Amino acid sequence: MPKLTDRVLGPRRTAIRSFHETERNLVGVNGPDVPPHNETGVIGWGTSWRMQGHLLMAERTGRPAYAERLAELIDQVLRARDDVRGVRDFRGRSLPVWSSAHKFTAASAVLCDTDGRPALEVTVCPPHARTAKVTVAADGDRHFRITVTGPDRADVDVPGLSLDPLDERRADRVVYAAYEQRTAVTARLVPRDRPAPGPRRPRPGTFAVRPATVSLAAQTGMITYPMAGLARLARDRPDAVPASVRRRVDGYLDAADRALRAHDEQWGTTDDGRGFYRWLPDEPVSFAGAELPTNEFLAMGRAAVQLAVVTGEDRWRERAAAMARALHGDLAVTDGVATWPYWPGFGRVHHGWRATGSPKTDGSDVRPSYRAVTVPEDVTHALIDLDFLCLYHDAPGLPEVFTRADMRAVARTFTRNAVDRRGRAPRLRHDVGGGGRRGTDREQAYVAAWLPLRRWSREVPRLVRAVRPPAPPLPLMGVDTYCAALLAS
Repeated sequence: MPKLTDRVLGPRRTAIRSFHETERNLVGVNGPDVPPHNETGVIGWGTSWRMQGHLLMAERTGRPAYAERLAELIDQVLRARDDVRGVRDFRGRSLPVWSSAHKFTAASAVLCDTDGRPALEVTVCPPHARTAKVTVAADGDRHFRITVTGPDRADVDVPGLSLDPLDERRADRVVYAAYEQRTAVTARLVPRDRPAPGPRRPRPGTFAVRPATVSLAAQTGMITYPMAGLARLARDRPDAVPASVRRRVDGYLDAADRALRAHDEQWGTTDDGRGFYRWLPDEPVSFAGAELPTNEFLAMGRAAVQLAVVTGEDRWRERAAAMARALHGDLAVTDGVATWPYWPGFGRVHHGWRATGSPKTDGSDVRPSYRAVTVPEDVTHALIDLDFLCLYHDAPGLPEVFTRADMRAVARTFTRNAVDRRGRAPRLRHDVGGGGRRGTDREQAYVAAWLPLRRWSREVPRLVRAVRPPAPPLPLMGVDTYCAALLAS
């Protein structure tokens, strides 16, 4: 039996070594410690993956050291919450979440009049919003012009503007009419706080924009998922969780619950019972008023699944099932192979929208119009979709949504669509559509995400081995820890 033992345990030992090597080589913001804040999204899109990796290792090896290290990371993450640090979001609230700014949110400059009072707020949407600058200059005797410039951005120049709300060249309305999707610049008049004589004029000069502070639901879901997962592991397999950690999991569970509830106003359902999270129309983000991409609301969905299993609360059970129905409804199966879009098929971005003529009726304060985006899901963001799919399918006590046929169809997504078998060696494509370009070297490192589907296709493990690079490309990121942990099974 030695050869059989080597065949079974050899790959697992290799995977465990790979996990530890990846963790050891994380540097800078990626590790080993947790950043003190999430302003640049490092906790939401970096540390969270590391936490998930340690949770997977604890589940698959049963070694308490992994749960202990996960608890250490969670303790650091909890100290970075807005309410602990005294940080307020764009509405002035300090909540038990982890807000971002930086490249993730719209950036604004409040232009003052010659009396030094706020007069016009100019907002720029990502990408490349935070490095933009707004220049104000006179344009004749009565009007002014604004120019928005910045690295990697097309310039925006809008002349003939007025701060007079009765002028036909009223600044906010003229900027609205000049809106263009690529540059996405909008403006809002700020009323005078008290009457003043004479016409109102802006102070000339060049002004930097400031990204808004927003708690993003997707990042909240990413961060809280391993917290709730650790609580579930402590309940189901207490031998895998040290006693010192088991005493803290109720606090972790409460923190996850409170963080998810902070996004309750963003929850929505379709008429046929599909659930999702969305950005509110007044949120300073690129797609205000639209549903989150599928992978982003499923990040919340994974945490909801864990909370449903551990707490038994109807709220989380119903929301998890509604989000499962949203994914299921977007699975288009042709010849036994599933595809699905990046943006939910029932949503605003998937269909696009046109300006109504007034910001009040547009459904978005920062994007009057947007062209439809119907691209298939990419293999990077599919990591979250696939984990949700398997997690939900296996979760006890949740309504059945995904059938065996569905699971087989998604497994074939990998074997027939996601893997390009042309050339000397198979390689992941960029997306799940089956006709996309070959993926980047980094995208090849994510191939392990498909391993849980081996139950529905014997081809999956062989193709994963054929595609997976010996080591992820530098620089190493938190997601590399997660992908290494996926191999340890």
